[in-house]
Amino acid sequence: MLLKKTACGFDEVGKGAIAGPVVVASVSFYDYTKIPNGIKDSKKISPNKRLILDSKIKELADVGIGIVMPDEIDKIGITEATNLAAQKSILENLYFKKYLFDGYIKIKAKNVVENIIKGDENYVSIAAASIIAKVTRDNIMINKSILNKQYMWDKNKGYGTKEHLLAIKNYGISDFHRKTFKLKVFDDI
Repeated sequence: MLLKKTACGFDEVGKGAIAGPVVVASVSFYDYTKIPNGIKDSKKISPNKRLILDSKIKELADVGIGIVMPDEIDKIGITEATNLAAQKSILENLYFKKYLFDGYIKIKAKNVVENIIKGDENYVSIAAASIIAKVTRDNIMINKSILNKQYMWDKNKGYGTKEHLLAIKNYGISDFHRKTFKLKVFDDI
């Protein structure tokens, strides 16, 4: 028997990175009158506050996480990889009338799918999903950084910072980089 709920919020992290996975989280709170204070777009919250909220959200909501790794991103492209991560994050055994996505994500669903620009600023379930996705992806990048210190993924989380691009120039690309990502060439590196 499927449990029916009204809506589920989704958000992605890592779409623009040059290394690491793309992660999509989905969140639906059990009771929207008991939402932790301070939930907003993950980019507007300190890393420590995100960790605290990540734990609280997981206690008070159904949470799904979809992860697509760099080798798969290289095979199918970032747009399809993001859609696949969203599909993987759909909560099992729950039926929602509506899926609310931050930005544009395409999934196979019989439900109503709404793509909302700046959804993480207007829907608490989307903002909570952005926190879950960010903490999940950051942890992956921090753990990968232990074996690949030269790329400083613990600091740049796989995004194309000047230091990260310089490390690629000096050490080449790793197995965790997205080989199909078009890197911008900086003359000052």
